[in-house]
Amino acid sequence: MPKSRKNGNAVYAADAVQKDDRKRKIASGAGVLAIGSVIAKMLGALYRIPLTNILGAQGMGMYQLIFPVYALFMVLSTAGIPTALSRIVAEKRATGQPSKKYFAAAMLALALLGGICSVLTFALAKVFAVWQGNPDTYYGFLVISPAIFLVGIISGFRGFFQGEMYMLPTALSNVIEQVVKLALGITLSYLLIGKGLIWAVCGALLGVVCSELVTLVYMVTTYFVRAVKARKNGVREIRERMTKQEVKSMAAMAFPIAIVAILMPLSNFFDSMIIVNMLRLHGESGDVATAWYGLLSGPVQSLVNMPIVAIISLGVAIVPSVSASRATRDVDSIMLKSRLCVKLCYLLGIPFAFFFAVYADNILSVVYPSLNQNSLNIAANLLKISAFNVVTFSAMQIYVSLLQALDKTKWAVLSLVCAITVKTVLSLVLVRFTGIYGGAIASVSMGALALLISNAAYFKICGLHLEKNVGTNLVIGVIMALSGVGVKALLQNPVAAFCVGSVVCVVVYVWLVFLFGLVSREEIPHLPMKRLMWGLHRLIRFWDYG
Repeated sequence: MPKSRKNGNAVYAADAVQKDDRKRKIASGAGVLAIGSVIAKMLGALYRIPLTNILGAQGMGMYQLIFPVYALFMVLSTAGIPTALSRIVAEKRATGQPSKKYFAAAMLALALLGGICSVLTFALAKVFAVWQGNPDTYYGFLVISPAIFLVGIISGFRGFFQGEMYMLPTALSNVIEQVVKLALGITLSYLLIGKGLIWAVCGALLGVVCSELVTLVYMVTTYFVRAVKARKNGVREIRERMTKQEVKSMAAMAFPIAIVAILMPLSNFFDSMIIVNMLRLHGESGDVATAWYGLLSGPVQSLVNMPIVAIISLGVAIVPSVSASRATRDVDSIMLKSRLCVKLCYLLGIPFAFFFAVYADNILSVVYPSLNQNSLNIAANLLKISAFNVVTFSAMQIYVSLLQALDKTKWAVLSLVCAITVKTVLSLVLVRFTGIYGGAIASVSMGALALLISNAAYFKICGLHLEKNVGTNLVIGVIMALSGVGVKALLQNPVAAFCVGSVVCVVVYVWLVFLFGLVSREEIPHLPMKRLMWGLHRLIRFWDYG
């Protein structure tokens, strides 16, 4: 009896160590992915600053008309396979089963789909250009079409690595992609602007194609280097072929994920077809309509997306980890990850939304000096409206990721379909009669409606409300915004007001978050930068430490 009890305790201890290691790996992976996404998005925003100054509002409008179509076919070429692959690999690893055969089948499917979508984009280039109301974009579609095939293959590698909880390649590939695009895109557009606006736009798009090619080379190299190291360490996985049942199972998993993934690009695709044409019916010329669409989808949207991508990177990292917890029936782990992920979403999203609303004109005048005063005023008003998307879009996409991880994708599809339908109707009406601001209002309504539906669905599934402290968080955000308004009133110089206001807003917000207990002592061990968090918590809530 003592011997068996001892063996039982040893097994229990070993399981506990493995769980702790898995939690640490998930936390570090989410941190790496978040950091990589933030850096990549910062580079993407930096890329758009000189690009906007080179192309101007009209050139950015042409560039942004091409991208929704590119993004739509890019999602069609992946068909939800990478996310399904990451879930399957994570679940198989959690139960000790081989997973390489799923990777091989996924890559074959991605290569076929990517090739078909690239050819379709090339063949339908003239059709898309006419539908969008700007025939010059025809050449841009021809240039960007090869990138669709490359992105599909890259996404397969990313899905496999994320399923293995190895987030570094995804993070680095995002950064490499943006660095190459920044270097080549800006250089080519600058060299070609003398030949005409569409030449400069095509130069920027060629930079995108080259960036995807370099990224693919990096992912392939990483995969084979990792495989060689595994063989040297004696790790060999049995090679098997997928059965028909396994193929059907993977397709059934990928299909609803693909539906979710395609909905957002589809919404942007509708915008590219609706907004310019509705602005022309509103009485604007084709060039002005393209320029205004460029302001909304270019400078404004890139600023709004910066905090969103950092926040939803948590959702990307959480899908395989929650799927693994679901496979092992670890309910407590699912609840902990869900609650913390949503809480961080609001903690990070609310201050950015208020900051953009207060300092919209300062930010744009500093970042985009080449825009004329009329364009700056329009962009500032658009940013003040779109700032609310930082909260609604990031929270909505976190819920969508959680619903996918729990295999309840139909609720995510329902929320997005309803929201996109409302947005499309509002865009047709509001842009036609109120101009470009109607497009921003329609986008905000979409994010809010999708968040409400997905939130209600998650509560129905788990019986858990995750927005316990949102009201307090909003009050803190309002206080921060008022302090920012005070700084802006005192300092007339836009650069000085922006710099000083940023520091004041950060200090006020962080102080109040800890003062009101929105970050508890129990949650700090699960957060990034734990030492800094402990120091701030001890400094601000000193009475909790006796």
